[in-house]
Amino acid sequence: MEAGWSTTTDCFVEARAIPDGMSRRSAKPSGYYSHSRPELALEIEPSAENKILDVGCGYGELAGLIREQCGTCEVWGIELDPEAAARAEENDALSRVLVGDVDDLMEELPRDFFTHIIAGDVLEHLVDPWSTLGGLAMRLQPGGHMVASIPNIRNFSFLARLLFQGSFRYADEGVMDRTHLRFFARKDIRSMFEGAGLRDVHIAPARPKKRLGSRLAKAMFGDLATKVFKITAARPASGN
Repeated sequence: MEAGWSTTTDCFVEARAIPDGMSRRSAKPSGYYSHSRPELALEIEPSAENKILDVGCGYGELAGLIREQCGTCEVWGIELDPEAAARAEENDALSRVLVGDVDDLMEELPRDFFTHIIAGDVLEHLVDPWSTLGGLAMRLQPGGHMVASIPNIRNFSFLARLLFQGSFRYADEGVMDRTHLRFFARKDIRSMFEGAGLRDVHIAPARPKKRLGSRLAKAMFGDLATKVFKITAARPASGN
């Protein structure tokens, strides 16, 4: 895909070569890139003045939800997989699509610019998510918000398999996605976000279940009953 302005989608698409070994998400089933993630969209306060970056935007389904809420707000996307990025180019919910690894593209992102940056199930795929998060935090406006989701390694299903089956078995998706490079529990997540200079860090289940059994399990076992966390945090208004 060549860089340039698409006359069919009114969207600027910037192409980047994918480094060797960085296309590990390419083998994902097509449905992997089409999740709309409404639980993350809910964290965006509607405003036409919003400038939002969706890291790992897939086909742009989340951007579509955000545009429904915010109208004419500006939504950028970064997508590593070239085929998914090509689909994102066709989605007019995205104002701009950058193709490649977020770390390679970091200097292309303006500092102090975005009101919100979303990283839904992205940070665990990175070699150095601590540095990446720090770089993204500097792209937020002072007072801007980071919204993320990260799998919780400290959950019953993983621990039971490890303890009773003696297996650290990977899968195509989920907590044990074979493309995950880093694993986090609640304290690790808080440390990473605060280390990136973000404040007001709030960590909660990404998709809390309403069934009585699920609520009782959460009350009794806490994070052990949670597979994925949703995290919100803010860059200090002073810009520090």
